[in-house]
Amino acid sequence: MAFTLMTKHWNRLYNVDVIGILRGKYLTPAFAIKIGETAIRNCLRDQLHFLRQESLDLMGNHPAILTEIGIPYDMDDKHAYKTGDYSSQISAMDANHYAIEGSGMNGFSVWTYMAMNIHKWGDHWNGEDLSIYSLDDPELPTAKSLGQNSQNQSSTSLDRTSPAFSQSRTDSLSGSINPNNVKQALCTPSISVNPASDADPSSQPGYRAAEAYIRPSPVVVHGNLGGYGFNLQNCLFTMSLTSPTPTPENAPTVVYFPEFHYPSMHTDVTVSGGKWAIDTEEIGSGIVQYLKWWHAEGDQSIEIRGAKRKAGAIVDTSDDEAYLEQCRRDACILM
Repeated sequence: MAFTLMTKHWNRLYNVDVIGILRGKYLTPAFAIKIGETAIRNCLRDQLHFLRQESLDLMGNHPAILTEIGIPYDMDDKHAYKTGDYSSQISAMDANHYAIEGSGMNGFSVWTYMAMNIHKWGDHWNGEDLSIYSLDDPELPTAKSLGQNSQNQSSTSLDRTSPAFSQSRTDSLSGSINPNNVKQALCTPSISVNPASDADPSSQPGYRAAEAYIRPSPVVVHGNLGGYGFNLQNCLFTMSLTSPTPTPENAPTVVYFPEFHYPSMHTDVTVSGGKWAIDTEEIGSGIVQYLKWWHAEGDQSIEIRGAKRKAGAIVDTSDDEAYLEQCRRDACILM
């Protein structure tokens, strides 16, 4: 993280396990070099996990909060501002959050939010440009502005002996074809013959890597949290927990999942058992989405799959697929 901050460059080739060197983990610092982006991401995660475990060993069971974490947005001589390509910022921010999610830390704060940030002067202090907001970048659209509808809910029993209880249940909010809607589905054009042309990169909306830091996360867990994580590339959130008792009706497990990654009609929820429902809360001009999950006792898991998008895009990437690609994705049959 510090390496990226000092060089203002997201190095996908190599990084260094600084904590490992400081704690005498290696015979020589050369062994602390990590090659490749996967190894770099895992190294960041392992360093934070080591610090968390060290705090538990030395100070006992107390919360651990990361007070500052962020990335420089003016990487590579402000390349993103010139081209609209925020891929390096997205990768760096995603790596930071991947490390946090795998570390066992109890929370973090992003550095920083600066209301007057602009591309030319950054945060107006010390040559820094770390603000997640900039006057020169568009804000993320809300679900209301995109005309999205409210979400749905599942219905199963918490009684393991009940036929309605689902040991492994998937509910899709993306809609399915059945005898009641087959005519409407056949009349709805969903496949374009020609792929969309690539626009000038400078005309593409850049959201300052917002897709990397706007992430789903557990809010309240009934039981002990085993682990959770968000795979940005596949837009997949996973979480596991162990519950001593079934969840009371008034105290479910609650997961925050942002409308940007999980818009209406593009969300699939898979649970090991129980029932779930979507709840929304309007705050200002935006909508905050929560998934409430009532599950049984024992080991439980949940997966929430959302809309895969290109970096900086607000629409599903399927809009850019050609005829055959869309057929394969939608399991169409050519006759």
